Amino acid sequence: MSDDDGAASSARRDLVDKVAGRVKEVAGAIVDNDELADRGRLQQAEAEKRREAEADETAASLEIEEAEQDIASTEAEADVARQEVEDRTDANEAAAQNDRLRQHQEAEADAMRCAKEARIAAETQAERRMEEADASRRAAENAAADEISAAREDYDESLDKADALEREAAEARERAAQAERDLETNGDQQ
Repeated sequence: MSDDDGAASSARRDLVDKVAGRVKEVAGAIVDNDELADRGRLQQAEAEKRREAEADETAASLEIEEAEQDIASTEAEADVARQEVEDRTDANEAAAQNDRLRQHQEAEADAMRCAKEARIAAETQAERRMEEADASRRAAENAAADEISAAREDYDESLDKADALEREAAEARERAAQAERDLETNGDQQ
């Protein structure tokens, strides 16, 4: 399976989760079931956060690929520079052996130093980009986790409130039943 197939599959899964969440939310609103509606909203939020995290991960992968291409390009340029230095050295073949050898050695050392510096700079830039992409991905994951945690806390709080209201309603029904019994008892005594 290629990355495109995995991305398409993930996008379909996110869309299905988002639609299913929306259906739950609407169904919960229609049947006046706040728990179902809350689960639907939570499912939609999770699908959206997962989609955002995957987008950040894809962007990070692209930056890594770009950094690797920069390294390859820099090495190719260093190879071209090295070749140019060797060509210049060959053009001076008529010069004395010592002169030619010295020039060649200096040119080779320069090319190697340039290549090494370019490679180090490219590797440093690639590492920096990877660290930035990693930090961005971690920040997105942390933000998504925080939002999911907050949504779960809101959901739990809503459930606690619903339970308290149910208890109050049961107590009110019990008081009403007791009041009815008291009325009946008072009515029978008169």
